[in-house]
Amino acid sequence: MELPGFRPRYRFSTVSTSTEVTRLIRDRLGSNNPRGLLLRSTLDHLVLTFPQRDSAAWTPQMDISFEALADGKTLVRCQIGPNPTIWMLFAGGYLALVLLALTGLTLGIAQQMAGDAPWGYPMAGMATLAIVIAAVVERTGRKRARPDMHYLSLFMDEALGCKCLELAREELL
Repeated sequence: MELPGFRPRYRFSTVSTSTEVTRLIRDRLGSNNPRGLLLRSTLDHLVLTFPQRDSAAWTPQMDISFEALADGKTLVRCQIGPNPTIWMLFAGGYLALVLLALTGLTLGIAQQMAGDAPWGYPMAGMATLAIVIAAVVERTGRKRARPDMHYLSLFMDEALGCKCLELAREELL
């Protein structure tokens, strides 16, 4: 199964309750879990993660949430993506670097108009270079996360005994 894009989202309904789905996942974790996946859970939200010792910055996790439907079925939503800490690190880094680049550009223009040496331009250039480097690092992390994303989706399908994520993906296309 090929995963679409980064942070793919899946949505499917099942006749099982959220408790039953959680039990199926826990059973699979206990019986057939060669990579040692871990499960964190609250009432209607689960997070499947890889053990810390096997994790890198790009290692994904799967967020699973449940919603009871009026027809007695349960809506299951899954999202595979990076750890929220890493996600926020990149988002905050991009924001800071863009602001730094814009400040350097604005400062350089103001200095040039005032007849001074425009030292703001190199600051804008360095910030732009840092943005490009961050983008390359992000793309590399995405590429390295693909096998783990695939593993999480297969694990979920095998735990539920269906091809729920694969069929949900086909509905998205």
